[in-house]
Amino acid sequence: MTGRKTSLVVALFPWGDVMEEFLDPIGLRLEEFVGEMTGGWLFGYAAALQLAGHRPIIVCASEHASRTECYLHAGTGTPIWVVPGKRARQGHSAAAYSLRRWSATPSSAFRKVLAQSQCDVILAQEYEYTRFDALTWLAWRMRVPLYATFQGGDRTLSWIEAIARQASLRACSGLIVASAAERERLAKVYPRIALDIANIANPIDTKEWKAIGRKEARQGLGLPGEAFVVVNHGRIDIRRKGLDVLLKAWSLFSRDASSELVIIGSGQDRDEFTRLLREAGLANVRWLSSYTTDRPLIRRWLSAADAYITASRIEGMPVAPLEAMACSLPVVATDAQGLPDILANGEASGGLMVRKDQPEEIAHALQRLKDNPGLRERLGQASRKRIEENFSLAAVAAALDGLLTKR
Repeated sequence: MTGRKTSLVVALFPWGDVMEEFLDPIGLRLEEFVGEMTGGWLFGYAAALQLAGHRPIIVCASEHASRTECYLHAGTGTPIWVVPGKRARQGHSAAAYSLRRWSATPSSAFRKVLAQSQCDVILAQEYEYTRFDALTWLAWRMRVPLYATFQGGDRTLSWIEAIARQASLRACSGLIVASAAERERLAKVYPRIALDIANIANPIDTKEWKAIGRKEARQGLGLPGEAFVVVNHGRIDIRRKGLDVLLKAWSLFSRDASSELVIIGSGQDRDEFTRLLREAGLANVRWLSSYTTDRPLIRRWLSAADAYITASRIEGMPVAPLEAMACSLPVVATDAQGLPDILANGEASGGLMVRKDQPEEIAHALQRLKDNPGLRERLGQASRKRIEENFSLAAVAAALDGLLTKR
């Protein structure tokens, strides 16, 4: 890449040895990923890069692919290159598993795609991951700069990865880390590496994510007009998303029909969450248990709600609360990594912060919002403003453009 070239071909590599590691737990097929899925960091970055005048491509592997194929993403028109791949077999040794994951990387197929696309920059999801190491080596061979973005992966799997990761981090062109806690971790774990870290958030399309009238939304969804409705949406991952804590908090907050909790999503813990819901016996909790790519439907639920809740224990830079904030919802959020960065100024940013694993604090925050419509209105307005100023496609496009063209 040279300083004179202003329109860059940027190859985005999503997390996972194969796409099925992401798609299978939420019940999606590759065809649905290509044709229906939007948003998230991946398609958000693609849209932001396009807005900045660059040409993103998405490159991934699939265990169902028999040959390299190129699709066009329905939402953004981004080329999606899919090469044949396989999952590494797990074993008793973490180091051996790391080696198998490296060897499973279809580097030759990736290189052909990058060369054919005349790739200028590689941008990988996660750096604490074997795919990052493999891509760093590939980028070095192709003389292409490589960046990696933090989306929650903050653990090194094995001692052999720890050694390789040092070399990979030294060789990469930079990291994109919006979490202050993760930037602190990097400084402690890798004190001898001069990391070039950019603080760039995940983007939100503020035109798509904008609330419709609450009365209209509730009528369309069959919700009572006077109920206090709280929404949570995303992956059903009990430990990371704190869904067990959420149910405990809700049982402390309300068990009657004056309030309703709506949970939208699916994931690997679907069966266990079904059991937790049954044992909790909460009649005022509604779970829409299928993963949906229907963004207008999610927007209707957010528009119908009075508040949004995330009880996560572990996060990176989550997109779901950003979507809620763009729809002018006040947010109750734990202090899991990434969330304090979204609500950097507390109530002035549109939310109420509570500590992780503290259902009593969540219940208290929900009660504050239920009892004070004026507070809900003020926080909702602050939420929308926070998104427009810091997380919009335009804001992220400018930041990415500045990073990728500075060399």
